[in-house]
Amino acid sequence: MIPKKDYDKIAGQLQEHLAAAFPDVTVRIGDEIHYRGTNVVITSEIFRGLLPEQRFHHVVRAIPQPFYDKYFKGGVVWFELAPGESGKALMKMPRSEDGVADAPAIAAMLKKKDFAGRLRALADKKPEKLSAVGFDASREVLKKAKVVAADLQKSELFFILNGGYCDVQVLADVLPKLEGDA
Repeated sequence: MIPKKDYDKIAGQLQEHLAAAFPDVTVRIGDEIHYRGTNVVITSEIFRGLLPEQRFHHVVRAIPQPFYDKYFKGGVVWFELAPGESGKALMKMPRSEDGVADAPAIAAMLKKKDFAGRLRALADKKPEKLSAVGFDASREVLKKAKVVAADLQKSELFFILNGGYCDVQVLADVLPKLEGDA
């Protein structure tokens, strides 16, 4: 819990911690900025095109654990926004839990399209294309495999459901699970 009198001080410290991962980051802490209670609003261009859980995952990984535990472990509502994006827009975005019902069908489609083989081939030929932030290479592979637009985001939700928040994690963590289900 953050004492109200310390909002600006803690926001400044959090911004310093996040600056290495998000060079353009700004942090604001306040009550009811976008939602009830204490809100932590983190803004960076890096969030553009990312789903909410990806954003939160990358932010939390960039915060030292003792600092996170002391101030942010409970009682705050997080908003990771791209510049100009509203808190309301973020709250309307899909979450991985929205894809639970579609997961078996998405897994079957990914296998049928040989997503694992295609992503591994791309990683072997052009490893620099794999993002440690987003799903750029995964999207490229899915589009080349002619995955319909409606299934692109469902695939991303499937990746998150299975522990993949970026291309690198899809390759390392999701593909073994996907191939193990054969």
